[in-house]
Amino acid sequence: MSLVELSKLNHRKNLVQWQQLVQDCRQSGMTVRAWCAQNGISEKSYYYRQKKVWDAAQQQKLEQDATATTELPAIIPCAPPIEPVTEELRHAPALVLRSANWTVEVAADCNPELLRLALRAVK
Repeated sequence: MSLVELSKLNHRKNLVQWQQLVQDCRQSGMTVRAWCAQNGISEKSYYYRQKKVWDAAQQQKLEQDATATTELPAIIPCAPPIEPVTEELRHAPALVLRSANWTVEVAADCNPELLRLALRAVK
């Protein structure tokens, strides 16, 4: 194992410990100052660790969002149908989008704003 890999592993271990420390403080019902005094940790150290945990969580969320965004299908703007829509076809979806957790059926005469809101909700 290289020095870089060991450093990353050590950083990850520290983040896990710091996350537990922050969680313990928040769940204690005490102020940060009182909790730090009771646990022998300086407030400056506590807030430093809290920021590192927060930054790591935000970075992980950004990476997950980037991955999720690339997996979404392209969104094609709604436009009125070129051919007249018969009553029979009006009730059948013109477009069906499926994922493992959701399905969106879009009628030919859909409201573009409603479609935008629906796609935002399943994102």
